[in-house]
Amino acid sequence: MGDPSVLPMVYAEPSTRPQAYNTNSALVGARQPVPRCPPQPDLGIVVELQCAGGPGSEHDETRLITRAWTKIPLFDDNNMLLAGRFKLPLRMVPIKPFVPSNDLSQIPQYGESEIYYRIVHMNEAGIHATSTIADTNSVTYQLAPQGGIVLHQTTISPVMIPPPPSASPPHSPYHSRLDNYPVRGNPNMEPLVGFQVDRVKNAEPGEGKVRLSVYYSSTGKVAQSGIGPVTCSTTAVRSNFKQGYHVFGQQEASFSDVQLQGDMMLIARFYLKKKTPGPEDVHFDNPEASPYEDETLVAWTALPLVQTHLRDLTARSRMEFDPSHMRINTGTHTLKLFQPPTPEASRIPFEDVAYNREWKPYGKSTLRIHIFQGVARPGSLTPSELSSDGEDTIPEFAWLPLDRKRPPSEPYISGDGFDVYIDGCRFLPDSVTFTKVAGRVLDRKYEVYGKDILTSVKLDSDIYNPIYEHKEEFREPNIPPSSTLLLKIYTVDSFYKKLTVVGYATINIFVETGTERQPNVDKNAMEISLNTGAHQLRLYSQGPNGVDPLSEGSLRNANIRLIPCASVLVRIVKVPKGPNGKPLESNKVPQSDWLRLGLWQPRPKYSDRVYYSMKCVPLKGENKMLHGMMKRPKIPTRDAVATHAQAKEGFMRSDKNMEQYIKNQLTKTVDSKPLEQDLNFICQYNPKHGFKISIDSAVNVPWSNFTHGHICINPPGAFYLGAPHATYDKLVFTEAVDLRSTNTSPAWRDGFKHYPRRSYHRFLTAVIHLQEIFVSASKENYKYGLLEQAWTVVQIFKENYAYTSAFQLPLFQGSPNQQFLKQLAREPSKEWMERNIRSKNIKLLEGASLYIRICDGRREDELVTDVPMNRLVGVNTDYIPRGLEEKYGREKPGRALGSLVPQGKTSEQFVENLAIKFKSLVYKLYEEGNVSKS
Repeated sequence: MGDPSVLPMVYAEPSTRPQAYNTNSALVGARQPVPRCPPQPDLGIVVELQCAGGPGSEHDETRLITRAWTKIPLFDDNNMLLAGRFKLPLRMVPIKPFVPSNDLSQIPQYGESEIYYRIVHMNEAGIHATSTIADTNSVTYQLAPQGGIVLHQTTISPVMIPPPPSASPPHSPYHSRLDNYPVRGNPNMEPLVGFQVDRVKNAEPGEGKVRLSVYYSSTGKVAQSGIGPVTCSTTAVRSNFKQGYHVFGQQEASFSDVQLQGDMMLIARFYLKKKTPGPEDVHFDNPEASPYEDETLVAWTALPLVQTHLRDLTARSRMEFDPSHMRINTGTHTLKLFQPPTPEASRIPFEDVAYNREWKPYGKSTLRIHIFQGVARPGSLTPSELSSDGEDTIPEFAWLPLDRKRPPSEPYISGDGFDVYIDGCRFLPDSVTFTKVAGRVLDRKYEVYGKDILTSVKLDSDIYNPIYEHKEEFREPNIPPSSTLLLKIYTVDSFYKKLTVVGYATINIFVETGTERQPNVDKNAMEISLNTGAHQLRLYSQGPNGVDPLSEGSLRNANIRLIPCASVLVRIVKVPKGPNGKPLESNKVPQSDWLRLGLWQPRPKYSDRVYYSMKCVPLKGENKMLHGMMKRPKIPTRDAVATHAQAKEGFMRSDKNMEQYIKNQLTKTVDSKPLEQDLNFICQYNPKHGFKISIDSAVNVPWSNFTHGHICINPPGAFYLGAPHATYDKLVFTEAVDLRSTNTSPAWRDGFKHYPRRSYHRFLTAVIHLQEIFVSASKENYKYGLLEQAWTVVQIFKENYAYTSAFQLPLFQGSPNQQFLKQLAREPSKEWMERNIRSKNIKLLEGASLYIRICDGRREDELVTDVPMNRLVGVNTDYIPRGLEEKYGREKPGRALGSLVPQGKTSEQFVENLAIKFKSLVYKLYEEGNVSKS
């Protein structure tokens, strides 16, 4: 009954439960209402588990494949709802939905996987909605009353085996070095055991190696294989292209004919040559000096190489490898690192290594390795480095939600007047110094009413959260109902050192009585009310166009980019009246009476939650930026003035002098136009969040077939360095070609590709490489091949900020080489491009260009999709050669890609297969050494 429901996709993360050692868990946190459900004992919910990666996904590791299933019972034999917290083993496929729940025990369990769920009565749903969902709460779930039994199920618990001596074992002629490609012995010789080293996370910066050794715990000797001792080491890598990581690129070693014992313990040692790398120090050259002096051993960890489900085995019984209850501890393992010295192998327990309190952790560092038997695991060991970091939630008091409960209903009569208070701003961009607010009341035709608003700023207030405490009185009798207050925030930009408009904000002065609607006509008979209250208004990067009628929604409805996180606090207040019934004016009342008569209302604290803020609800990315902005050091306005003015100390002691200086600097001159806010300088780059790149479309490509592309980040430019470096930093490919686009102007629907944890490098660039793919159909299959190619580059950072913009980039013929990449790592990419075009070292693909978007990893929401088709999006064309702008602005006609799809395939199948084939063809060229290196 009912249609299938697809629950949200989530990432699997290492379990946080001590008893769930070496397992992963995925928190779903979804609920499914089931209304009007008849009570029937045989009614149940069939749950299907789909996972990415693993067997069958070698060519596309992001593809979801059905791996397991189970059936959740709903009612018992008395038709009573089985309410409570339960867990059920997940079963091996194929799915058998009609199997009774009590017969599920006959179907083998899928590994040790289980599903945890709750069934509640509908009238208790509200209570359970607030329950905390966490891995550590698993003990509160009991085995389901039906279908929870597992027959012939072997329970695996980690068998911990002791490690080696603290000193490095002596080198031997059999000592092998991990390679990026498998070096296998005779595949018929069993058993074959192999190791892949992925990365060390959160270690100190420098150059590091990992050395693996397997020991027999009973004797402390190194285990033996058919090619010698089971010991190997990685090549040295540096921690400078991905912050906090030493990436080893799945360096691999395998050992055939290993002499297995049940007490084998794998010891991993991490050696580090500490140093502070410079900005140009991102490469893979191996130094001649060995980092293997004793003092460079900084961490170690251990893992039993053999698992058994039997407990309390004696040391003697472990010496024999008994396949009836023992197996190699295969799989991906994330291991906690400990400080030296490394204990002897015989002194390391076989259980709970990660929770041993005798060893001091090496900070929060971990090592991730993969152990395999027989066949190496293809593909990446890194499904995701993203996990909940607490920054998806809004920091306390950064934004407080408040909506007006009832719209204004008191009629406004012409001549009543009103006061406007400009209280302050919140979370202005990094580039501000000292600021002021200017404003005007305008009708829908841009006619001005009343005085101009020009604030000063409190010298002791924070430049990012300035306080103005300015009031402006409006007593004009003829202010029309459609009036809008337009505000501008001015600053002297800290990067450009010029007068700049930080942003614009609007608010309607009146509403139609009893509603929240702004009047859009100016009829005298219309009943209106003053839009009273405290308002938090968003800042936008551009003002109204001066042509369309002005309203409160002019900026929002025009899709103008907002200034992330920034807002201005405004109050519109009703004016008190005197004994004669006329509105009071402050210049006619002694200042000592202002507060008593209501002519001055003190600025409330934002934490008082009085500002209507629902038009400033933070976007998901803004939540993350607010965390960073909350950590900015507070800079008093007077300090910013002193830094900018560089005047003598005596001048700066006078507040009057400083206020006059601010006024002079923020006054617009007749012959100069203020700059607009540079939207790149909002919040400084944070490597934890990284950056994102989207390849959107190409224009005027002189090809007749399909086109796909890939992105390589330089430095290190790993793919173009040739073997074995590509696995250190893998390519990112386009996959979803848009069949509605043409062969000359192909487009892709992939959206943003995320690059988290990327270290800042002044000249970091994205190298984007396009290739033409031809497809020919034979009788029973299709042939794919690569033809022409083109490439381009774009710089990721501007100062210490990630570009957040759309770009049009010229395309060059051929492919990049290593010499180009080395040069690009040492100078701005735009200057490099101009110089090499002039010297004809690179040749333009005439008129052909690529549209891409780059953004800080927290700012994806700000950039609209379909850049070339959306004329409202500002595109950065700085890379287009001067004098050729017109040529790059024309688009040539082409054939729709959908018409090129061979017969016999659906569009979806073809798009998917084309992406898979493109990846395999690119890597085939790489393995054959056809990547340009000249």
